[in-house]
Amino acid sequence: MIKKLLAALALSTLALPLGISANEGPDAPKAVSGKDTPLPFTAAVKQGGKWGAVNEKGIVIIPFAYDKEGLSLSGTESQEEDLDEDGRENLIEVQKGKLRGFYNRQGQVIVPVSYENRSIWKEGALAVQESDKKNVLYRMDGTKIGNKTYEQVSDFRNGMAIVKEDGKYGYLSLEGKEIAPVYQEARYFADGLAPVRQKGKWGVIDGNGNFVVNPSYKDSGPAYSEGLLAVKNGKDLWGFIDTKGSEVIEPVYKEVIPVFTEGYTAVENDDKLWGFINTKGEVTAKPQFKAVLTEFSEGLAGVKTPDGNGYAKPDGTIAFMADYNQLFPFDDGIAEVREGQVTEVRERSGFPISIGIGWGWGHWFHGHHHHHHHRHSGWGIGIGIPIWDPWGYGDETVPTVQVKRGYIDNTGKVIASPSNDRVFEATDEGILVRNEGKYGWVNRKGIFTAHSIYKSLVPVEEDGLLMAQNEDKKWGLLSMDDGSEVAAMNYDGLTSLGNGFYGYKVKSDWGILGKDGSLITDPLFRGAAASGDGLIPVKDKNGWKYIDASGKDAITFKEEASDVTSFRNGRAGVRIKGKWGLIDTTGRFLLKPAYEDIDIL
Repeated sequence: MIKKLLAALALSTLALPLGISANEGPDAPKAVSGKDTPLPFTAAVKQGGKWGAVNEKGIVIIPFAYDKEGLSLSGTESQEEDLDEDGRENLIEVQKGKLRGFYNRQGQVIVPVSYENRSIWKEGALAVQESDKKNVLYRMDGTKIGNKTYEQVSDFRNGMAIVKEDGKYGYLSLEGKEIAPVYQEARYFADGLAPVRQKGKWGVIDGNGNFVVNPSYKDSGPAYSEGLLAVKNGKDLWGFIDTKGSEVIEPVYKEVIPVFTEGYTAVENDDKLWGFINTKGEVTAKPQFKAVLTEFSEGLAGVKTPDGNGYAKPDGTIAFMADYNQLFPFDDGIAEVREGQVTEVRERSGFPISIGIGWGWGHWFHGHHHHHHHRHSGWGIGIGIPIWDPWGYGDETVPTVQVKRGYIDNTGKVIASPSNDRVFEATDEGILVRNEGKYGWVNRKGIFTAHSIYKSLVPVEEDGLLMAQNEDKKWGLLSMDDGSEVAAMNYDGLTSLGNGFYGYKVKSDWGILGKDGSLITDPLFRGAAASGDGLIPVKDKNGWKYIDASGKDAITFKEEASDVTSFRNGRAGVRIKGKWGLIDTTGRFLLKPAYEDIDIL
């Protein structure tokens, strides 16, 4: 899940799929992202048509030299993963002309403004493509990784990246140690070992580049898993070797799924039937399935039998049938399923370097549930940087018609049926569903705590509440646990302001509710916006101001404030006479209004 860097922005966007985008007060100021742990305060400010940044004291830390500035200037498809890296929230991206770079929140240059294309941050590292099309790697402290540039690079996995130079492949560690690019192909390190191809044969090297398994195999799996690596011998038969190169599982299988999960994998015999083996090579389920559809998760694997799809145990017995068109692994007791006949078109993942694992099980390699539809390239599809990621490699199947999602539990019980109009992606608390145009909420045990009778329904999981709109177009708050009314359905509009506060609308005026449904203020305001640091921005006839948690005025202005931001780390932006300034929680101006725009980062 994306970190809470964009949590406040979600307040205004969450309602959009449900058709309730009008749930904002008029002229609501820009929402400002919040975070659980305080970050060094930074505000991007614009002056003379150029962006810079100031700190909590109002001191300029990024010069006014940039055309754009933000947490991430990458395309929206890659921003979630880009911002998800630990420590990433301390970095700010800037752009000047076509070139971009990074500062940290203290104003230190991390990556010079030197690239048009970049990766996303992985394991504290970033690859950027400079004007000569060569790739350079940086750490989050601003130091370069190694002293060379490369034609192509992968992301870092387990502390090592694959690099390409003069048509050969090698490795670079996070510490900058290089294993010279001398290999025809190279795959990721795991357990301190990596498969490489030399002189047409596959072997295994250690972190120093020494062969621990001499090149002798026709092909290999993507990496070690549970101490074993899939290998293919000269007779085109698959088996598994251990970290010393011993054939723990003799190469006797026509095909294998090359990754073990929960101690098991699947193998195919000459009759094109699949069964299960364990890490000792013992056959736990004789070949009997037409296909194996998922890895093992919570003791079950999705399989295709002559009678339909279902989930099997390691011994091959069918735990239950689940005759949906698509099955997925279990996650905390439930699994996604999909229904609907589709025509699928295969589309190559799009990596310029095609090293070629050669099987369509790429989703097993990256360690994430593939049904979230993130292409786990590690670098963000569409950025254009030439990289390769064997953990996400393979053909992508693109359905030509929409497929309907549902969920079942690990006994086969239907939690949310795909027969609904739409089943939204499950969260930690439950699942939003739409049926016959009405919305409902079902918990992860399959119990409807709010039946599908609502015109709109917006979950606010941090408060355990549902913002609900009934047939009379009136809004109220429901308990996510049992559907009981926390705030009666009396309001013409409702929006979450964060931190347990809600804006409610009566006719054209807004008031504030607590998460327990208590009335904090009467409908006195023309607008309300996201709270921060215990202060809520509201707008009355005199402009914007801030009230406290009891509804009393906390900060007012002598001159009309035409716009404000929410507080973050004790600071907020205020616009007066068309110019932005910066205040603290007492209302004191740290920067007098002088800037063309402001963005609290």
